[in-house]
Amino acid sequence: MPVNQLLCEGKKGSPDVRVLGKLLAGICMVSSEGGKYGMGNKIIAKREVLGNKAVVGILDGDFLSTWERPIGKPRVWKSGDETINFGWRWERKEIENYLIDPDIVGKSMKNEVDLGPYRLALEAARDRIADYQAARTALSANRKRFHDLASSFGDERGKERHLFPNELDERHCLDGIRKTVGDHRQGQLVCENEVVESFKRYLDECRPQGSRWRHFLYAFAGKDLLWAMDCWLKKNQLGGAWAFREKVLRGISGTDKDIASWLPEWWQLRQWIKDEP
Repeated sequence: MPVNQLLCEGKKGSPDVRVLGKLLAGICMVSSEGGKYGMGNKIIAKREVLGNKAVVGILDGDFLSTWERPIGKPRVWKSGDETINFGWRWERKEIENYLIDPDIVGKSMKNEVDLGPYRLALEAARDRIADYQAARTALSANRKRFHDLASSFGDERGKERHLFPNELDERHCLDGIRKTVGDHRQGQLVCENEVVESFKRYLDECRPQGSRWRHFLYAFAGKDLLWAMDCWLKKNQLGGAWAFREKVLRGISGTDKDIASWLPEWWQLRQWIKDEP
């Protein structure tokens, strides 16, 4: 059955809504539902109210506790007991992982960005935050779902107050893990040693030649990559992390091209929304 309404994360006018609104224009309604938690219940409620009209959702890919090689398609999102199909999860960590992709940057910003230096800056950002991504993955994998263990730490950045630390090496990541776990409520039964051991296991995957490092546009957090490039973006008159994101979003919104052709995953999502093989 074709989809009538797609629920996504974020507030009104969020990057998720803007990209999906462009991708699915004329096909289905896209609505923002804030945070991901409770979205499944919202989908069930809307299905009951609207009868047989198809309502589904799409969530961020998030940090995978066990790495899965990308295949260019969203992942199916089901209830914990797998009895309800809610929709999909993006294959990449979050919407920014798509917005910083050199292919998307090149198509959305045309001649505004020299893609050679941009790719080098993106790869330098990848290498700079590698240990931090292992730390975030370890925290995410060990959070207790009934009360979230934060998966990031550091100083608040920008108007969205994105947490991103000044120091990103292994020692400071360990300090960040210990402080995050220590700040977490004792009743949540998160064991510091377990998180630290997870961090050490993920380091090999996130460092050079590791599986997550090789697929960093999927596995690493796009927002972290943006902030790691902040100085480079400003130095190259691209406005800094959030201003650059806005430039890409405006390029996507303003293009007369079919953005579904820009990435296999975008094309596949639209085909599924239209219920076409």
